[in-house]
Amino acid sequence: MSDQVKLALAIRSLLPPRPADMERRAREREARFRNLLRYANENSPYYRKRFKGIDLATCAITDLPTMNKSEMMANLDDVLTDRALRRADLERFMSDPANVGAYYKENYAVCHTSGSQGQPAIIVQDKKAILTTFAAQFARGKPLTRRFLPYLHKLLNPARFAIVTQKPGFYPSSTFFNYFPERARRYIKLQRLSVFDPPEILVDQLNRFQPNFITSYTSALETITRELKAGNLKLKGDLEQITNISEPLPEAIAETVEKAFGVHITNIYSMAECMALTCGCQATHGSHLNDELAILEVVDANNNPVPNGTPGSKVLLTNLYNLAQPIIRYEIDDIVTISAEPCKCGSLLPLIAAVEGRTKDQFWVNVNGDIRDLPYYVFLLALHTETDLAEHQFLQTGVNTFVLRAAPLPGKTLSVEKLRRLIKHSVTSEGLADVIHFDIELVDKIEPETSGKIRRAKNVFGPAPFASSDRPLVANES
Repeated sequence: MSDQVKLALAIRSLLPPRPADMERRAREREARFRNLLRYANENSPYYRKRFKGIDLATCAITDLPTMNKSEMMANLDDVLTDRALRRADLERFMSDPANVGAYYKENYAVCHTSGSQGQPAIIVQDKKAILTTFAAQFARGKPLTRRFLPYLHKLLNPARFAIVTQKPGFYPSSTFFNYFPERARRYIKLQRLSVFDPPEILVDQLNRFQPNFITSYTSALETITRELKAGNLKLKGDLEQITNISEPLPEAIAETVEKAFGVHITNIYSMAECMALTCGCQATHGSHLNDELAILEVVDANNNPVPNGTPGSKVLLTNLYNLAQPIIRYEIDDIVTISAEPCKCGSLLPLIAAVEGRTKDQFWVNVNGDIRDLPYYVFLLALHTETDLAEHQFLQTGVNTFVLRAAPLPGKTLSVEKLRRLIKHSVTSEGLADVIHFDIELVDKIEPETSGKIRRAKNVFGPAPFASSDRPLVANES
């Protein structure tokens, strides 16, 4: 079967469910869950040991042990189900920028988690898992005008997608676009831009491309909205949708951007461990859980489930479609609220109404007198390959000056020289080498805030001195 047919069938299977589909979907979800457990038990030494004594054919998900990021990374060679895969080899593969977008051993897409919650992790997905991620977004990422061959009309008029993120790399928000299927390019034209390009370059490229869809971070969406209001960004009315990824989307910013552009912002909640976790809601700023592809348990500090409508202390993620690296009851330190009410958009999928725990202070830099937002991800990208890192915190201490506080994993050591080299490479690749100045402090532990969480990005200097004509869309939150 050709890749094109596989993608078409996968899209067809993930079209938004109707009431008549719900019983079938429940059966298919259960079958995926049991297949995941069986496959992990048969092919992963780590899970074989962890599942000992559990009847995998009948157990409830709550009968299974949990796993955190540190445990997964410490046992990665045994977690992976292809016994030829080794952590050291994967790290070497990702150390070469020329491998971005290439499949490892011709079958595996590899990336690092962002490290926004501490230690970065390596995630391996096979081609089938990557195809599933694309199919979910194609099927549910925007309203469909037809259910039979929904993208056939795009053969004659491909949609134009502008992606404003960091430069391509092995980080999660890039991975999705690094492996964009060749067959899908018949339906979509991609334009990739950097959030670190000067506003005038972003504006010029967007004016030339005239996108139908824009995907970016909240901070970059604020920038292009200011340019639209100033009359520099000139779109001709073909924009259909804006999508926010990787950063929190405060309601005030969402409303301001939507009013300026006249289109809806969809907000995707996902992570490298499960890139097909959700699709943005077409009516709210929540995200719909693709619940036949993943199980998301919203729990309290003791792993007890909390009722819908109540924020949890963390979530336990089970990825039902990636067999290369089973993710089963994996702890993620996000405060998630599942809506207790059906979504007003009419979707039958559960609605993730709110996500907390990733909020960060806003960084900024002065580039030749031009004040720009500085996404925290330029620093995270630098740390992706340092898997001996347990905790980190970046501080803005002055105009263009920053400090990295880094704590190693138990029994490991960190090199100031290596960390400096990694950060220097990242900021240089984004054209900021002569702008950003930083120091590095090695510490044994980073103390959490009173909330119990570590603020990974902390501005201890102050907000950007915006001129009156270039003020932020909303006040920065500390």
